[in-house]
Amino acid sequence: MSNDGTPDDQIGEALLIRVVQDQMNITTGGKVCFPRLPEVQPFHNVQHQNLLDQLAMSLRVIGDQLNNEKNFNDQIDGLARLGDKKIFSRLVEGVFDDGHINWGRIIVLFYAVGKLAVKMVLANLPAVLSEILDSCLDFFRTKLLAWIRNMGGWISSISALTQFSTEHISTSSFRFDYLISFVCGIMLGSAVVWKLSRSS
Repeated sequence: MSNDGTPDDQIGEALLIRVVQDQMNITTGGKVCFPRLPEVQPFHNVQHQNLLDQLAMSLRVIGDQLNNEKNFNDQIDGLARLGDKKIFSRLVEGVFDDGHINWGRIIVLFYAVGKLAVKMVLANLPAVLSEILDSCLDFFRTKLLAWIRNMGGWISSISALTQFSTEHISTSSFRFDYLISFVCGIMLGSAVVWKLSRSS
């Protein structure tokens, strides 16, 4: 598949840096000074910038959902306790344990790196933060970029990310709708029983 001249490498790198910056700003409220992050090259095409912005927004929504997952947060906390260069390799082992790549796993990796970056800044371990970012960028370039291009580029991820987000929200809504239906059913059943008992 063609990626129509989209700089998928530049978009991926910029997205990772944006995720790290967003996580640092959200978690610290911009009150903590964090180390200088790798420089992101400006886009010369407005459509590429718009794609990056849309990906970043989708990732924020998915990240908000992941933030509510206790298991995910426990795993991030466990990795952060390592506090050394093994963090990234353990993260990759966890996310890509079966060797399969998909959009969801790439996004989980980027989001987890953002969360770990914040924890390294708060733990005053800037060297580990730099190592995590460098390792992730290298992993992206050597292992993920070819897959992304084969899938049609980052533009192809939008529908998959939207579907993931919608399915997760729909699943949550389904549970709520199911509860409402159950309660309404009990109320209706009680009303019918009450009405029948009054008429006899």
